[in-house]
Formats: sequence, structure tokens, C-alpha cells
Amino acid sequence: MDAPPFPSRETLLEESSTALNGALSGRDSPTTTLPSEEPETLPEDVPSTTLVATLFAPSTAPPLPGTTPAPLTTILTSLLSPHRVTLLKSTPLTPHILQILYTTTSPTPQTTLRHALPIKTFESSRSLTLTLHIQPPPISLHHPLKLAVFDLDSTLICNETIDELARPLGLTAAVSAITERAMAGELDFAASLRERVALLKGVRADTIWEEVKARIVFAPGARELCRALRKLGVKMAVLSGGFVPIAEWVGGELGLDVAVANHLLIEPPTPTTPYPTLSGLLSPTHPIIDGSQKRLHLESLSAENHIPLHETLVVGDGANDLEMLNLAGSHGGLGVAFRAKEKVQREAPNRLNSDTLVDLLYLLGYTEGEVEQLIKE
Repeated sequence: MDAPPFPSRETLLEESSTALNGALSGRDSPTTTLPSEEPETLPEDVPSTTLVATLFAPSTAPPLPGTTPAPLTTILTSLLSPHRVTLLKSTPLTPHILQILYTTTSPTPQTTLRHALPIKTFESSRSLTLTLHIQPPPISLHHPLKLAVFDLDSTLICNETIDELARPLGLTAAVSAITERAMAGELDFAASLRERVALLKGVRADTIWEEVKARIVFAPGARELCRALRKLGVKMAVLSGGFVPIAEWVGGELGLDVAVANHLLIEPPTPTTPYPTLSGLLSPTHPIIDGSQKRLHLESLSAENHIPLHETLVVGDGANDLEMLNLAGSHGGLGVAFRAKEKVQREAPNRLNSDTLVDLLYLLGYTEGEVEQLIKE
């Protein structure tokens, strides 16, 4: 599904000042009252860099108005000064999600802008989540996307695979405690992974994977999001700090193109143990998929498929996802910490704490009606 051509300057101004101001009129629900502004008269040489701001209000809150909150433009203008910031268009994507397009000549990285104190204050004072990303030319209502890369555990699925592997030994709590600290960035990922894998020694290897699959719970919206991205022709990959059997199985379930994860060594049956078991060791011939490896795999996927990083979406929740999230974000792509650990929310280019992965489609600029069509089976 190709993004529709961006309307002319005259159409932008007319729509923004008339139709969009009344886009939410007629609803029975009250709307949040915020000071708003109209689009400026655009200069002859419209800057080619587009700054996309997306406002998310809680689903239990009153609907957002269809116009741009004036304080947001004031804040962005101040942060990006002396570069010009021009409001182009405000589009209600749903009653609770508003997309705002600006143009600017500022080279300020979106990550720096996103974490500025005035932006954080704007969010907290209005109980809103604001995402900001740079969209390269040509200007489009939809962010160009050709590659989507996901973390696995606690992102595409609700489980942590290694915690499930520890269940037969009664060590779930011990392993989970280490996992939680590693994902929060308190422990070195590779060292903590080796420590946790060592605790798995003796787990029956010929049956454990089917047992784990039976306990896997897909994250809300994971199937729908991947279905939509397939329809859009997006190449998809999972880069996991977990293990190959589950990463490949999830990849098959969701229609992903690439699955990368860690390899466990298996001990063969013996006279006293007539079935294969986990050795408690990682394969020495395969690199551990930590944060740096995820970043390298993202770079490789981008290069091998001739997809620029500004046409990528990267989603994760743990500290070992930060390198790939920031790589995408620093190149104009979308790096999104989804329901992430505190450290990741603080340091990632963008964060989103909604109830479903489907909401990522709104970051790409799709409206509620378009999303409904995209996620249909």
C-alpha cells in the first residue's frame, strides 16, 4: 500500500484551517480544550525535512481536538531556534491520536529533541504521550517503511523464554530475577546470559521446546501488526537475546522473514540419561545476541536489502535493545521503546506505553479506518 501523494500547499492550508478544525465535531464525547493554532503561510522555499509529532491521549480521556496545541509549536520553535519551524498539517488519526506535521531546517537529532525538559513537561502536564521523528523527503502523510525489526521476549510475546526454560527445574524465580536486572541494564547482558544458561543444565532437550511453545502468549496486537506490515510489503525480522527454536517458531507464526537468536549446546543421551539435555552452555561458534550484535544485524539487514535506515521501524523493551533503537532513530527511522524498562524509556528515541502493538501503525501516519483495513485477515 503506497503512501498517497502529499497535497499541495494550498490544499494543506485550506484543510488545516477549515475541515480539520471540525474533524471531530458531532461526536457525543467532550473534547479536551487546548489552545490551538492555524498553519502558517508557507515560505516559497519550504524546508524539505519533516518533523512528525504524534500525540497519544489515554483511551479513557476525552477525545483530542483536531487542531495543533499552540504550546507544542511554541516549545518546538524555542528548542529549534534559530531554525524555522513551520506547521503544515494536523490530522486526527483516531479520537485519541493526533498527527502533526512540521517542516524545519534544524539538524537537531530527534532523540535530543524528544528528551528535552520542555517536551517532557508538556507531556506530563497534559497526561499525553508525544512521539517525535524526522521524516526525510519527499513529504508524505505516511512514514516510508520497508524494514521492521523486533525484539522477541516481552515485545512480540509476553514471556521471557529463558524463564520458561527454567520451569522444569523449579528455577523460574531465580532465573527471572537475573533476567529482570539484565533487561533493566543493571547487569552485563552476555555475562548474565551465561549465568542463566548454566542453570538450565539437565533440562530435557527433546521435549522442552514444545512445552515452552504451549505457554507462549503473543503480545496484544502482535499478529495484527505483522499482518498489516506484510500487506504493506515490509520486510520483518526478530532479533532476540533468547533462543533459536522459539525465535524461529514465533517468526513462522507471525510471517517474519528473518529470525536471529542464541544457540544452546545439547548433550547427547547417555546410558543413565536416555534423552538429550541442555548442556548449560552457549554455542562457542555463534556470537551472543547482545545489544551490539542486534545493532550489527540491523545494519546488515539494511545493507543487504538496500533499505536505508530512515525506512526502518525498530521495537524493543530491554536495555539490550537500546543500540538498535538509537541507530534507527539517529538516521530518521523509528526507534520505539514499547512498554519498556525505565532506562530504555529514558534513553530511546521514542516510547509508547499503549495496550496494543497495533498503535505503532499510527506512528506511521495511518488513520483509524486505514488501520482497520490493514489488520483484517
